[in-house]
Amino acid sequence: HEAHSTRALGLQRATDLEIFLAARERGAVVITKDSDFLALLQTHGTPPSVIWITCGNTSNARMREVLSRSLETAVDLIQAGESVVEITDE
Repeated sequence: HEAHSTRALGLQRATDLEIFLAARERGAVVITKDSDFLALLQTHGTPPSVIWITCGNTSNARMREVLSRSLETAVDLIQAGESVVEITDE
């Protein structure tokens, strides 16, 4: 799967809404730890879909482990029509 950071897209100083709308325009999925994107989904609807990571403060190495373990399932759920997929550290 192709992924881009907000920095790589020139959005490092963008608001959550600007990121949300940029993802919508690009047909992208937002992967975030920020629950504000769930509120944006409630207000603006989909797209984009959101993969919400709820494993708390953790190291980058642990975050990569969690994503590696769960990403394929999350993508399958998004492709099946889920607007939000939560990934936990369990």
